[in-house]
Amino acid sequence: MPPGGAPKKPAPKAGVAQGAAPKVPMGGAMAIGKDILNKLHSPVIYINGGEKDIAYANGMDDFAKIEKVPVAMANLDVGHGGTYSEPNGGEFGRIAVAWLQWQLKKDENAGKMFSGQSCGLCKDDKWKFEKKKLP
Repeated sequence: MPPGGAPKKPAPKAGVAQGAAPKVPMGGAMAIGKDILNKLHSPVIYINGGEKDIAYANGMDDFAKIEKVPVAMANLDVGHGGTYSEPNGGEFGRIAVAWLQWQLKKDENAGKMFSGQSCGLCKDDKWKFEKKKLP
């Protein structure tokens, strides 16, 4: 403690009233433009819940705009919550784990889910699968 009493409080950040939270755009959305997609430097996968998923239009727009890195779009017609509440994440979990095994551990067997003309998701009638710049 400094001589003479209580420790000094840090000065409030500019534009934020003391004790107030920083302002976030309405709805809690982050103010990030689509130009950030040009900064991607690693392969990307979107796992969406199909056309009734609230994130569908935005995800499809991102997929269309990504040109510099490999990108995959996997849609299963289950809505925004996906299948993550099912044991082991259900179908969404299975796809997410296979992608991570392939991308992070170079597991070529897991990569067969996404690569090649007859990839696992390419042949799975439950999924609508699209890809760009992937083998």
